[in-house]
Amino acid sequence: MAYFVPGYSRGAVMSSRAAWESFQSGAEPRDVPDGLLTSWRRSRWSGVDPERVDVPVVDIDVDTEIVRIASPVLLRAAELLNDVPAGLGIADAQGRIVWRCLSDPGIRRRLDAVPIHPGACFDEELVGTNGVGTALASRKLVTVVGADHYVEEFHHWACVAAPVFNPHTRRAVGVVNLACRIGHANHALGAVILSVADAVTSRLVESETHEERTLYDAYVVARRRTTAPILVVGERMMIADDAAGSWGLEHHAVWALACATDPGNDVSLGQGLLGRVHPIAGVQGALITLHPETEAAVIPTRVRSGWGPLETAEAEVIAATLAACDGNKSATAVRLGITRATLYQKLRRYRIGAPGPTPLREQA
Repeated sequence: MAYFVPGYSRGAVMSSRAAWESFQSGAEPRDVPDGLLTSWRRSRWSGVDPERVDVPVVDIDVDTEIVRIASPVLLRAAELLNDVPAGLGIADAQGRIVWRCLSDPGIRRRLDAVPIHPGACFDEELVGTNGVGTALASRKLVTVVGADHYVEEFHHWACVAAPVFNPHTRRAVGVVNLACRIGHANHALGAVILSVADAVTSRLVESETHEERTLYDAYVVARRRTTAPILVVGERMMIADDAAGSWGLEHHAVWALACATDPGNDVSLGQGLLGRVHPIAGVQGALITLHPETEAAVIPTRVRSGWGPLETAEAEVIAATLAACDGNKSATAVRLGITRATLYQKLRRYRIGAPGPTPLREQA
């Protein structure tokens, strides 16, 4: 089936459909942009059914900073798009829609049927190439029109999405997305969504306090000076690099320990982790550098000494769910009702999926 899209040539739309059919037959079409072809490959490797998919719907917290900051921007954009029946939404860093508004109430029923509404998860690993998930995976603006979608039941839709990044850490904090029927898509929508993402980023910067900016600056300086895992913690926030963040340390607990430790001394963070506390000038905050040797020793020590019954039960549930999902971590996280970041932390903690023997409990 071919569709005509204003602003897109009929030939381009038909070519996209032909390329999709070619890819699904096992060929590697040559006239597909590299980014789109890469996304199709990721979708295939994730085991997504190209004909239809059940979009996961999960419980979400709608009272979040990204919603408070981005929703006014999207409401203004919706007013400007009153000639394009569309849904404008905000998704979190896991691809879950957390807020939505409509430029035309008449499109509500069609959006809900997909479903494109709060709670729906459009992680690319779960539903294939789409606006929200592919914007997160590629870290850039994407326009997914018709047969650009990996799943055929989405071919009646056009989606334009752009990730929003924390201006300091450059980590994605969410995605702004526009979804409309393919017949209403046009090239101008990309510029609209890109300007929305820029406006949301500006509001993120404006909402920062002096303390937050100082803590971010301290983190950046420390990251340049040391290869050790680091944490920067204040009363309202904590920043951790990938190594330190993998241990699932709780912000308020770390803050309390930092406050109770004199600068220059070591602090025990639990789980066998030991760090040195350094003051941050100008604010109530601390930089904690973790001792590298403690990071390597933590899990082997726990495995040798055995876990408690709750840890053992949790590890077994996670391992069983991961196996039931054929190793798909995104699907596992959705089924367990946790974020992918939390799942990765627990996989590292329990050594699930690690190379070599991975005991869930101490062997007799």
